[in-house]
Amino acid sequence: MQSPIPENRVDAGSKPSGTPPREILDIKAAAIYLGVSRSHLSHLLAGKIPGLPAIPHVRAGRRALIRRAVIDNWLLQQEHGPAIGVAR
Repeated sequence: MQSPIPENRVDAGSKPSGTPPREILDIKAAAIYLGVSRSHLSHLLAGKIPGLPAIPHVRAGRRALIRRAVIDNWLLQQEHGPAIGVAR
């Protein structure tokens, strides 16, 4: 059976030569990584989505740069929800 993913597909932040994925993503690569539109990601970065904190990022002029590890950590925090209490 043939895979539904083309073999020449390039993942977000990776290069076709087989190099490892980039650590720093721009809006386009981060949107692909998250599976959302660039517009939606821009709203996430700005904290405009109710119930979700903004994704930490750095502005380099007009470009937003996001570490892949920050996205992964942000996702984990959303999966676990807010901390209810602190163990003492």
